Amino acid sequence: MASIFSKMFDMRSKEEKQKDFEDYSKRIFPYGDSHREKVSEILAALYPKTNIKYLRMYYILLKDEMTGEDGSDFETAVKKLVKKSVIKVTPELNADLHALLLADFEIDENLNYPSIEEIHERAKNLINKK
Repeated sequence: MASIFSKMFDMRSKEEKQKDFEDYSKRIFPYGDSHREKVSEILAALYPKTNIKYLRMYYILLKDEMTGEDGSDFETAVKKLVKKSVIKVTPELNADLHALLLADFEIDENLNYPSIEEIHERAKNLINKK
């Protein structure tokens, strides 16, 4: 996340900034708006009582940490972000998001994600492996 000072002194052209944003968007949701909406639907179904905007932002930040230039594993990404999160981060939430991210890395343009029950089951398996 860029600081306010780095934004003030960003000397890139509008086109360069736009290209960077498009590259970032394509890295996080390679299949566009339908991809973002599908992930949002799954997140809302997994945690209906959590503010979807904050939950989606946490998911995006996790994925950014994992897929960025200095990509890290899930646990490292969580450690970096958990203190900055505005939602209550629990081991179960992280396990579900980890399972969803793993599914997300395997999907294609058809966006055939596992069911909510399958995501929960995969999350339980991830917790048991620790």
